[in-house]
This record gives sequence, C-alpha cells and structure tokens, in this order.
Amino acid sequence: MNTVSKRNGKRENKSTKNGTSKIKGKQLSEENRKNNILSTILEWDEKYTCICAVFADKTSSFRPIMKLLEISCHGIPWLLGTVVLILSVHQAHHIEILVNLFYGLIIDLIAISVSKIAFRRSRPAHNEMDMFVTVSIDNYSFPSGHASRAGMLACFFVLHAVESPKWIVLILLWSFIVTFSRVLLGRHHLVDVICGYILGIGEYVILSYLWISRETSLSWLELYFSHFHL
Repeated sequence: MNTVSKRNGKRENKSTKNGTSKIKGKQLSEENRKNNILSTILEWDEKYTCICAVFADKTSSFRPIMKLLEISCHGIPWLLGTVVLILSVHQAHHIEILVNLFYGLIIDLIAISVSKIAFRRSRPAHNEMDMFVTVSIDNYSFPSGHASRAGMLACFFVLHAVESPKWIVLILLWSFIVTFSRVLLGRHHLVDVICGYILGIGEYVILSYLWISRETSLSWLELYFSHFHL
C-alpha cells in the first residue's frame, strides 16, 4: 500500500509540475508575442518618423514656419493669455469659458508631465534642441504635449466657444497642422503625436465632467482676483 501511495504521489507531483510548466510556457509565449508586437510598432514608428521629418534640418526654409506653429500651441502663452483675458473680460459667460479653459490647460499640463516622467522616451535622434522655453521633462518625447494641447483646445473651442462653420474648420485645421508639424520639425515620433492627440481628447472629456459652473467661476474671480481685474 505504501509503495502504491508513493507512486501515486510521484505521478501527482509530475502532473502538477507539468501543468505549472505549461502555464509558465503559455505566459512566456504571450509575453514574447506582446514584446514582438511592441518591437514591430516601434520599428515602424522610427522608420516613418525619419521619413516625415523633412524640416528637422536647421537650414530648411520652412523651419521658421514650423517653429511659429510650435509657439502657437505652447503652454506658456496659452496659460498667460488666458489669465490676462480672465482679468479683462466682464461678461459672466466669457468668464465661465475662460476659467474652464484655464482649468483644461492645467489638466493638460499635469497629464503630460506625469506621462513623460512615466515613459521617459527620448526624442528622435534628428531633433534639434532649439525649442521655445523648455523645462527638464521636455527632454522626453512621449506623449507630445503640443498634440495633446491641440486636441484638447480643438474640442474645447468647437464645442464651447465658436459656432461659425468657418471658425470650426480653421480651428480643426490648425490643431491637425500643429500636431503633424511636431513630426515634420523632428520634435516627436509619429506614435507620440497620435497618442498625444488622443490624450488631449480624453482631457477634454474629463474637463466636461468637471466643468466649473458660471456661479463658481464668478465667485472664484471675486475671491482671488477682485483687486486685479482690469
């Protein structure tokens, strides 16, 4: 009986080990498959980013135009400009829009900062570090802050600030051109700007759920900026 029990125990141990080995093997093959997919995406990204970076060279005649587009969607001018407008306007509707615009810009700044620190992807090798006002996290590439801001601002203005079809088309066109210009200028990889634009749309969705009411906007303005209102 003892001999039979020992044999059965050994068989059970072998079966358990074989089952565990199969599970581990499946997990490893799944991880390898995911790694292969990621490697393929990154290789594609590097290849086509280099092809698209036609204005990365400092001698390019179109580079100044690309840099103007860069400044047009930079965070600092947008933040400062929004604050100045908040202190300048007097209509309650405009104050509500501007306070929420400022809120959206802060959400974008936080989301991009956290994402860049988390992923720490280097900028393309052909990038020239001559960007307009940079900080340490600007050394990282993923995701694109300009693309996320362009996506968020496009959603914000189209859905809250403008009604004219012409202005809607111009805003959307500007956001797409700014986004793609990041690759043309050599600042970002294609995946950086695609994910950045999607992130910007997500930021707007969050902002729409956390929208600050007109009454709250006016009370904040009175509480914090009543002595500075222009």
